[in-house]
Amino acid sequence: MSKNLLEIDRAFTLHYRGLIDIQRSINKKLKSYPFDLSKNEITDAVIERMYAFWHFNVTNNKEILHREINTTAADFFTETCLLFFKAYFEKYENVDVCSEKTIGHKTIVRPDISIWHKKELLAVIELKVSNGWKGKSMLPHLSEREEQIKKIAPNAYFGVLAFWNFFDTTDKDWNSKYFGLVNYDKNNNHLRTNSSIENIIFKINQNISNQNHTLIFF
Repeated sequence: MSKNLLEIDRAFTLHYRGLIDIQRSINKKLKSYPFDLSKNEITDAVIERMYAFWHFNVTNNKEILHREINTTAADFFTETCLLFFKAYFEKYENVDVCSEKTIGHKTIVRPDISIWHKKELLAVIELKVSNGWKGKSMLPHLSEREEQIKKIAPNAYFGVLAFWNFFDTTDKDWNSKYFGLVNYDKNNNHLRTNSSIENIIFKINQNISNQNHTLIFF
């Protein structure tokens, strides 16, 4: 007997629904994971998730659907980074890692990721898959965002993480404020940079320590 449409499609829907149980299981294990900032495990995990996202979506859009535009990766990149930042920082008492949380009153900012100790803003991380349509105007845009954050929370750390690196690796802010993980270069299999998410976490920890904060994440 031939299958009806829902039966044919069930393999996809069951697999997709099952991903949340996988995510819950991973999240539970991460809560007690002994992160080591001397390794690049977090960076490796984020890169692998992004490649998995593109493997399905790009292949699906191009090969099966023949769609001209690929599924936007920005939200998935934010969710992926958020998972690991929360796992690292929320092990500490009264620390929350948020996304799109409103900061400020006159000037309202909703950072991709913000890290809080109670009501104190400790750090802001803006996430970019690439420099996108903004191109060369991306850096002035990021500088403006940093100024907005500093007016609200002068002591908070500000950093930007890009998946496809568009920052100048010889700039003084490279690997201290600006971080890019992978060089977009199909001819050379997209080589990694010398940057990492672990570097950002280290810089956040360092900024907190330099202020003689009661929180020590090292």
